[in-house]
Amino acid sequence: MRAPATAADHRAAPQAAATVLVVDDTETKRYILGSWLRRAGHRVVEAATGAEALDLAFAAADEGEPLDAAIVDVRLPDASGFEVCERLKSDARTASVPVVHVSASAITVSERAQGLYRGADAYLVDPIDPDVLLATLESALRYSRARRRAEHTAAVLSELARATMLVNAASTLEELGDAIATGASLISRGPAASYVQGEGGIARRTVISEFGLDPRQGHVPPTLFDALSRLTNLHESTGSTSVVISAENWLRTLPDSLADGNVRLAICRTKASRPPTALAVPATAARDPEEERALRELARTGALAVEAFRSHAQEHALALSLQRTFLPSRLPSSDSVDIVVRYRPASDETEIGGDFYEAVPIGDRLLVAIGDVAGHSLHAATIMGELRHGLRAYASEGHEPHTILERLNAMLMRYHPYETATVCVLMLDPGTGTIDIANAGHLPPLIVTADGDTHYLTVAGALLGLEVPRPETVRHELPAKATILLYTDGLVEERTSDLDAGMARLRTETLRDESFRTDLNALADHLLSALEGDERDDIALLLLRRTR
Repeated sequence: MRAPATAADHRAAPQAAATVLVVDDTETKRYILGSWLRRAGHRVVEAATGAEALDLAFAAADEGEPLDAAIVDVRLPDASGFEVCERLKSDARTASVPVVHVSASAITVSERAQGLYRGADAYLVDPIDPDVLLATLESALRYSRARRRAEHTAAVLSELARATMLVNAASTLEELGDAIATGASLISRGPAASYVQGEGGIARRTVISEFGLDPRQGHVPPTLFDALSRLTNLHESTGSTSVVISAENWLRTLPDSLADGNVRLAICRTKASRPPTALAVPATAARDPEEERALRELARTGALAVEAFRSHAQEHALALSLQRTFLPSRLPSSDSVDIVVRYRPASDETEIGGDFYEAVPIGDRLLVAIGDVAGHSLHAATIMGELRHGLRAYASEGHEPHTILERLNAMLMRYHPYETATVCVLMLDPGTGTIDIANAGHLPPLIVTADGDTHYLTVAGALLGLEVPRPETVRHELPAKATILLYTDGLVEERTSDLDAGMARLRTETLRDESFRTDLNALADHLLSALEGDERDDIALLLLRRTR
């Protein structure tokens, strides 16, 4: 049978070496307690007064080498051990330091109870057996270390959660790089860097040179990500890993790095053949398993976010390509009129919208139209394509604008009964300048004459999708060298002001420069840049000018 362990066995192999403050005004007593602790493998710091003990404890905490425990005599020349304990426990820097009271005089039950009530973790009465002292200290250290570990883990997880929120809130690749670097700096409490590559080979490095400073960004070659993969042996594999890279290897890979020592590199690839996402911190700042795991998880979260950005960019490009197939591939050419169009998709939408324009010769006249199907979706774009093709078909049959709108309305209500759209249709005789116009709830066209007069053509009519009577076609004249502007609401509808203000600005901006009277392209570009509009909405703009 195995012999039971003795106190001497435990004393010979303490849980772990600790830094212990011994506070006693008697030098002999400090020597005896210190010798017991040193033989057990602990480091001892001595103080003869309460004030000296507090100074030592606070200074050690401020220097990043806090005490692990304190053995405090109850009777001190300048303060009671109870008061010293209370000061230690009330300060955040030393609150987790376990305190063991030792006394040969304060030995009554009430005194021992008072010491424990006022914060002590244990209370021993002289004479003390060394085995009892060491066992009591080990017990207090076990609890203290477990508490510190739990607090440290909670702090790391809290910073990881904060970093994850920053990553998830990023709306651009630049913001994402900042978020990953900031998160790594929060977890390691020091300098950090992130490495991300988005769609199209755009590769960025974000560096925080010191904890608390703002991130700085710069470009890096896409080949860097292959080098980082080789450093960690990730190569072309998916998954995440974290390794310590020597300063020599790190500077060989990144000669302009600010690192002055070994580096902890966390890296993750979510899909094969994709570049990984990585972050780096000083190796000395991420020695605990909790910090290493948190950094690896942050790299994984960042890689997933980068992949989401890539997917978003690909989907957006595909959606725009699809939408452009619904728009005219060519504009009619004529000596009598100049036509310029602009289409700008919503800046923050992956989905496609229902804005469209049309310009096509019908006999000796020119059909010009603009419209907007409600919503942003593939369904809205599909309806937009149907309306545009229906518009061409009904116009080619010789129908006037109001009849075209009536038939488009019947088509929309039959095949898409819960959808709505606005459309403005014009038939222009380029020779005479006669305009036959009908409107279905769309914003009125703007006329700009050669001498700088501006006015809107107000033509009434309910939007498509409603079973209501359609007003007759209205006739207007477009003077020689005058311009007519057709546009969708994304150009003039602003978040911070009403529609009337946006339309007033449109009139003003068309006259901003004298060159706009002759250069339609310059006018179109100016209107897109000068009018704030609503970035969440598409913009379609068609400008038509009689040349004579």
